[in-house]
Amino acid sequence: MPSGPIMAKEFWIGDVQAGAHDGAEVELKGWIKRSRGSNKIRFVVLRDSTGTIQCVAKRDVIGDDSFESLKGALIEASLILKGTVNVDERAPGGHELIVTSAEVIGAVNPETPFPITESAMEAADGGETEFLLDNRHLYLRTGRMTDMLKIRSSVFGAIHSYFRGRDFTEYQAPNFVAGAVEGGSTLFEVPYFGRKAYLTQSWQLYAEAAMPALERLYTIAPSFRAEKSRTRRHLDRVLACRDGSCMGIKR
Repeated sequence: MPSGPIMAKEFWIGDVQAGAHDGAEVELKGWIKRSRGSNKIRFVVLRDSTGTIQCVAKRDVIGDDSFESLKGALIEASLILKGTVNVDERAPGGHELIVTSAEVIGAVNPETPFPITESAMEAADGGETEFLLDNRHLYLRTGRMTDMLKIRSSVFGAIHSYFRGRDFTEYQAPNFVAGAVEGGSTLFEVPYFGRKAYLTQSWQLYAEAAMPALERLYTIAPSFRAEKSRTRRHLDRVLACRDGSCMGIKR
């Protein structure tokens, strides 16, 4: 396994699929999404945060040891694959990597519950919700969660762009507060170095204090409400965008 300095990525799959490296030799680093083949050839779909690409590895090219390591690598094993980018309309995305060397840098425990399946969730103690919470670090790797996180990031980016384009200042209020802002019965109480503190219900009080200094401000921050509920899922945390401004001074 490689050691020493962190190995920075020079090439990204999204750029390869966009045609930025047609015919060039590249080194791709990522994780196995799918793998199939025979004793002579492997077709590995490699993924990174920018996309996926089919990689073709032949035993007589990469050698027996590398081929056997690649053949035995499970889904989500991390790889370094070197090769030439080939344009092929039959390949997913229109490009594929003809592998000249392969290295498994992170193997996967065979007992790891991935890919996540319906049967695994149904068999787990506590059902689907508990299973996904216990395996959150794996659930984040699924296409559904990746898409959700990217959409969320894009929405936040648009919100920041909107307010900053209108000369608003982002203001982050504390998450731990000394008392209630909107009703004491819905407070989350937490121990705080020998004293009582509460998770904030709103940024309102702190925003009102900051408005005379900043005039126009906004935030994207969580609010917490310990509201009673009879459902299995509780709306106890809301991530909200709020804004405030001093429109004028009244005598």
